Amino acid sequence: MARLFSAIELPDEVRAELAVGLGDVRDSAPDLKWVPPERWHITLGFYGDRDDIDRRTAWFREQAGMQRSCQVRLQAAGRFPGVLWVGVHTTDPALRALAGALADPPVDQPDFVPHITVARWRRGVYGNELSRAALAVLAGYRGRWWRTDEVVLFRSDLTPDGPVYTPVDRVALSGAPGKQR
Repeated sequence: MARLFSAIELPDEVRAELAVGLGDVRDSAPDLKWVPPERWHITLGFYGDRDDIDRRTAWFREQAGMQRSCQVRLQAAGRFPGVLWVGVHTTDPALRALAGALADPPVDQPDFVPHITVARWRRGVYGNELSRAALAVLAGYRGRWWRTDEVVLFRSDLTPDGPVYTPVDRVALSGAPGKQR
């Protein structure tokens, strides 16, 4: 069985823009555990480690194939316990619908907070202070708009150097360039 999750990958130019935007913040809080840019993504659904890959892939293709693309941008920042993130902004309900369709079982996602995890820390006062300072700098972050062209089913393998994400399947969203409906 494999650890599987669905996500939207960031386009290279968006990833590069965020890396530049995080430069000074990373330098001012080196004790936070910064997530490498190649691991940045917008998680839509997490399926754990009890899934059969073939069954989940078929389900993923069916659910994702009915969804449409939307315009999004990275904007502002926030914190969950132990996590510093950059937010994903959109005025289009398609992103929430996509997350709801890729939840298992599919549900309305009123509490869905689309984001990119950029740093982690062990819970406690020290990490909270560092993340508070980083959050203050990132609060005004605003990246370029882009269209979510596809959604990806990933396998996550834990290694001593952190997780390795391997694409298992990709589904183009309707409205994405080149996709006919």
